[in-house]
Amino acid sequence: MKKATAAVLLAALCMMMVTGLTGCKKAPNNWYKDTLEYYRDGVNNGFTTTFRQLSVPADLKDKNNKIGYLLIDLDKDGTDELLIGLIDDGYITKFTNVIVAHSDLGAYCLLSAGSGSYISLCADNVLCTEDKYGTSDGYKYLKWNSKSNSFNVVEGEGKYLGKKWDLTPF
Repeated sequence: MKKATAAVLLAALCMMMVTGLTGCKKAPNNWYKDTLEYYRDGVNNGFTTTFRQLSVPADLKDKNNKIGYLLIDLDKDGTDELLIGLIDDGYITKFTNVIVAHSDLGAYCLLSAGSGSYISLCADNVLCTEDKYGTSDGYKYLKWNSKSNSFNVVEGEGKYLGKKWDLTPF
């Protein structure tokens, strides 16, 4: 009996050590629920309150714009990311905010745009942004990496074009 108890305790200790070493913090399945409610309320009532680390570009405050969202697993880790954008007749969906489940900060807007500068979602879940630092093509291509809570810059010139996505309206 003592050997069996010791074996169970040893196995549990090993599992805790492996989890601690890998730093696995899985976001709850509906981590974005409060964030969606914040944007829904803002679209309907004029963004009169602030919520965590979420930015609100002027495009989202403009009552003439239709606003929607897309939930998509950008890095195939099993957790969806939340993209907020404009619903219009353009051939590319214009996203204004990319909100992620940051392992330490919760719902966090790591990319924000608007007022003529937008984020597009391309093939292979690559995000395209205007490069404010002046690369040769004027755009920066990014891939989300939830393990490092950051976007990695990838080579994208001529490889990725923004696509049209169906957004769920608020």
